Amino acid sequence: MYLETVGRNATLILNCPPNNYGVLPTQTVNTLNELGVMLHERLAVPVYGMDESNAANDFAKTAQIVVSDERTGGNYGISNLTDGDRKTYWATNDNTIEASITLTWSTAPTVRYLVLQEPIELGQRVKDFKIEYTQNGSDWQEMAKDITTTVGYKRIIPLNGSTEDSYGNGYKVRAMRITILDSRACPLISNINVY
Repeated sequence: MYLETVGRNATLILNCPPNNYGVLPTQTVNTLNELGVMLHERLAVPVYGMDESNAANDFAKTAQIVVSDERTGGNYGISNLTDGDRKTYWATNDNTIEASITLTWSTAPTVRYLVLQEPIELGQRVKDFKIEYTQNGSDWQEMAKDITTTVGYKRIIPLNGSTEDSYGNGYKVRAMRITILDSRACPLISNINVY
C-alpha cells in the first residue's frame, strides 16, 4: 500500500481510530511499528526512536553521477541530486526535455528501489522515463518497464516492477541509468535515492 500511495505521489491514509477508551488497540500499534521498521530498513524513512544504524543505505550518495545535460549558470548541478534538500535541484537547459542521469559504483551494490523527486513547487514536469542497469559496464537491461511514467513530488520505484513483492533478491548493479524520455518543460530533479 505504501508503494502504491506515497510511492506514487499520494497520501497514505491509515484510518487507525482509537477504541472506546481512547487508545489504539495493541494489534494496531504492533502493525504500525512493523510498518515503521520495514520502511526504515528498506527506504531509510526516519522513524522516531529508531537507531539510524538500522536505516537502509542510500547508494546514490556513494555513486559517481554523470548527466547528459546541465543548466548553465546558477546552482543547478549534480550535487543537488543527493544533498537531501528538496528545494535544490538539478536542471537541464531550457529547451532540453530529454536527458539522462547515470550513477556508477566502484563496488556493485544490491539495489531494490529507486526514489525520484521533482521540486513540485515548479510543477510536475517528467512525463515518461526509463531505468536501466548494467552489471558489466556495457550491456544495459531495462528495469521496472511498465511503471515508469511521471515523477512528481515523490516516486518510489520497485526495480523489479512489482509493488506486491517488491523486496526480493534485488539487483547487483555496476551502473544505473535514468533516461527522461519526455517532459512538459526542462526536467528538474531535486533528489535521487537508491536503496
